[in-house]
Amino acid sequence: MTVYEYKSEQYAHLIERIWIVENSEKEVEIIIPPNQYVNLIVPLNNSKYKRNQTWITKPHIDGASSTNTILVYPKGAKLVGIRFFAFGMFPFFQIHGKKIFNKSLEFTSTGKILKHSKSESNLDLIEKIHQLLNHLFSETSYKEVLQIKDFYKQFRWNDDTCSIEEYCKATNTNYSRLNRNFTKIIGISPKKFERLIKFRKSLCNLIGTNDSLTSIALNSGYFDQAHFIREFKKFLDYTPSNYQSFVKQDDSRNSLINYNFKLF
Repeated sequence: MTVYEYKSEQYAHLIERIWIVENSEKEVEIIIPPNQYVNLIVPLNNSKYKRNQTWITKPHIDGASSTNTILVYPKGAKLVGIRFFAFGMFPFFQIHGKKIFNKSLEFTSTGKILKHSKSESNLDLIEKIHQLLNHLFSETSYKEVLQIKDFYKQFRWNDDTCSIEEYCKATNTNYSRLNRNFTKIIGISPKKFERLIKFRKSLCNLIGTNDSLTSIALNSGYFDQAHFIREFKKFLDYTPSNYQSFVKQDDSRNSLINYNFKLF
């Protein structure tokens, strides 16, 4: 299976990456850990994929999740995906967050559905994606996500540990309004989203490193190692050390583990 990844030249503040999967070999199963991203996934050339035991043949919006998602790509499958930050989907689709959190929703927008012939290159497909996004983008809806975008910037990219209360005080943010925006756009509370961000950040710091768990915990925003381990087990039912070992053994298993957590 081959995965092509592209940094979006447009809407980079809303889109983490655009990806294309081509599987010309045997069926592949991938475990996607809990994550704070939203994907628009389009099967190409009459292909299909399986999400948690359900076969999908049409474009779908795959929401952020607090649980593992199991994807199966059969031989011959070709898919294109737009990986939005959790708030990044809303300016294009205006779907209530609760409808897609831990769920997959068929894409029913009146906008153009992506069509792709076998003679077209991946770059041609990327161009069509940008045209689709330009067609769907709403400036009014974009303004609604700015508060959450700033929140994400603080808790994903800032290495300083900060509570939500401290954040609201420092930025003069009304927590009730913040909570309403999160419920509408993300589908969960700011506190639950912060926990999800920390967990995913810890995965970035955990895979492919020799750093101590204490160092990983602090760099991920946890108060100490015990807090880190406790939260990690809530999401995956594994300790961080056990999950590291699990990933290292993935080549000897029948399934692959998607641990490409790092951002562009």
